[in-house]
Amino acid sequence: MAKCSALWNKTHRSSLAAEAVEEIGKMKFIVPCVTRWNSEYNAVQKVVSFSEVQLGEICDRLEVTRLLPHEIAFLKEYAEVLRPLSFALDLLQGEHKCFFGLLIPTLLTLKKKLREQRISTRFFNAAIHTILAAIDKRFAQTFTNQDAKIATATMPQFRLWWLAEPEREDVRQLLVSEASRLDPNEIPEANESGNSAQSDEDFFSYGPEHPSVRSGVADEVRKFLEGTSKSLDCLNEFPKVKRLFLKYNTILPSSAPVERLFSHGGNILTPQRNRLTDEHFEQVLLMRYNRKLVSVAFD
Repeated sequence: MAKCSALWNKTHRSSLAAEAVEEIGKMKFIVPCVTRWNSEYNAVQKVVSFSEVQLGEICDRLEVTRLLPHEIAFLKEYAEVLRPLSFALDLLQGEHKCFFGLLIPTLLTLKKKLREQRISTRFFNAAIHTILAAIDKRFAQTFTNQDAKIATATMPQFRLWWLAEPEREDVRQLLVSEASRLDPNEIPEANESGNSAQSDEDFFSYGPEHPSVRSGVADEVRKFLEGTSKSLDCLNEFPKVKRLFLKYNTILPSSAPVERLFSHGGNILTPQRNRLTDEHFEQVLLMRYNRKLVSVAFD
C-alpha cells in the first residue's frame, strides 16, 4: 500500500505525472479521500485495472519502486474480497433508496458473500473474520428488532425471502398484528384503476360480505407476501401494507442539504451576529442565498 500511496501522491501533486499515467494506461488514477468511505477501495481497484506491464512502466516513469508480482496479487485480492463491502456501503449511503428495510438484507447478503470469499482467499482470511465479527457485534440488535423486520417485510423487493422458514410465520403474524392497529380513517383505498379482473369480481357479487377486520387484514398481508412484483407501485394494491411501509421505512432526511444551505452563510455565521432571533436569522440567510434574484428584481 505504501507504493500505491507514492503513486497517488505523485499524480495528485504533479500534472506531468498524471499525464504520464494517462498516456501509458489511457486512464487516470483515483486519489483516495479521507472523507469518503470507499475512496481507498476505488483507488486500489483502479490501480489493479492497469496491466502489470503498464504498472511497471508507470512506476519507472514516476520513479517509484515497482510493484512485485505478489504485491499485485495482494491488491487484486483486496479489490475482489472487499467488493461486496464497498457495494453495501454505496447502497446504504445512497440517496435514491433510503429505506430502513434495506439494512437487514444488505447485511445478510454481505455476510454470505464474505463467507464465500474465505474459501479462496490467500491474504484476507483474518480481515474477513474481523469484518464478520464487527457486523455481528454492531448490528446484533438490528437482526432481532421488530421494527427492522417489519420495514424489510413490507418492501416488495424482499418480503420474507431473507428469513429462515421457521421465522416467516412469526413475521407474517407480526405484520397482521401491526396492520390491524392502523387507524382505518388514515388508510387510502386500494388503487384499482385499470384492474378489470377486480371490476369483474365486484360486478358478479352474490351477496354482501362481512369479514372481520383482522381476517381482512390477514388476507391482504397474505396476498402481498405471495406476490412477485418488486416494484414499489404494487403497494398501491395493498393499502394497509403500504401504510406499514411508509411508517417503518420513512427515515430522517440527510443533513447534507442543510449543510449546503449553511455554506452560503458567509458572514452571517460569525460571532458578530450571534444574537439573531430564529426568524431574523432565517430571513438574512435566505436573502443571502437568493441575492442574485434580489439584484435582478431591483435592476
